[in-house]
Amino acid sequence: MSEGRAAVDVPCPLCTSSESDPHTDSPAQMVGVKGATFRFVKCRACGLVRLSPRPSLEALATYYDQDYLPHRGPAAWGRHGPTVERAQAGTDRARVRAVEAAVKLARTSRVLDLGCGKPTFLATVRDRTGARCTGVDFAAEAWSATPERWHDLDLRAGPLDMPGLEGPFDAITMWHALEHDPAPVETLRRLRSLAAPGAALVVEVPDLDSLTHRLHGARWGGFHTPRHTLAFTAATLQKTLEAGGWRVERMQKHGTMDPYVLWWLGAQERNGLGVRGSLEGRFVAFVLGKIAAYPVTLLQRFVRLGVQLAVARA
Repeated sequence: MSEGRAAVDVPCPLCTSSESDPHTDSPAQMVGVKGATFRFVKCRACGLVRLSPRPSLEALATYYDQDYLPHRGPAAWGRHGPTVERAQAGTDRARVRAVEAAVKLARTSRVLDLGCGKPTFLATVRDRTGARCTGVDFAAEAWSATPERWHDLDLRAGPLDMPGLEGPFDAITMWHALEHDPAPVETLRRLRSLAAPGAALVVEVPDLDSLTHRLHGARWGGFHTPRHTLAFTAATLQKTLEAGGWRVERMQKHGTMDPYVLWWLGAQERNGLGVRGSLEGRFVAFVLGKIAAYPVTLLQRFVRLGVQLAVARA
């Protein structure tokens, strides 16, 4: 890793072993200019792939600035933003369906979304089910500019173990959040302590055993280097959930995110484009590519294309 600032080698957060082999040297992504190169290693004991050395929290925070694409959301696409927002609404509805396939939500239900970002999912849960919703993210930039849009949502900026976060929750979700977590087992145990009896946990992460990873290698969008500290296969995801005290009910080869998004992100990196600034000029090419990839996307229930989802029970 060519970034200094208190970077440290870290043991495996799943099994605590320090024995590992180099897996991938991946350049920093979404930075717009040539940045540091980071190393992912594979644990010899359990097979989990992790970022090591890992940058300090201070250094890592510089990769989550105001131009960070997930926090910009549809606004990044300029005049095409409303179209992108409608597409995100479809994803949010799919996520509500995924949760309700595991636990029925009602006005008396409580839902916690960890790593909520722009909390459109929670707003959809609120509007469709009336459930009481709490969202946690490390910073408030994704929702602070439009507080009126998030009425009746309990949104909190800070770590999961912040004072005042109390259960029980009937459904807990992590949409592309667990792979950011340097201490996933501890987080999952904390979530388990906040869960109501029989509560459902729904986790969606990139899939290391996927076609998009094989196509893009070190520049795969699922690495999201260095913001992702972990890269999961189905096997290591299940082991991590179980180590956190959850009983895994279902593992899926597909999730709610279109795997074409991971392919497109990787293609931007391979072409040296990044995703800083306005993406308005790339919208038509993005849509045409999405249409061309649609026949492949239809195979995601049978072929690992880039995204996986797990449902676990308290």
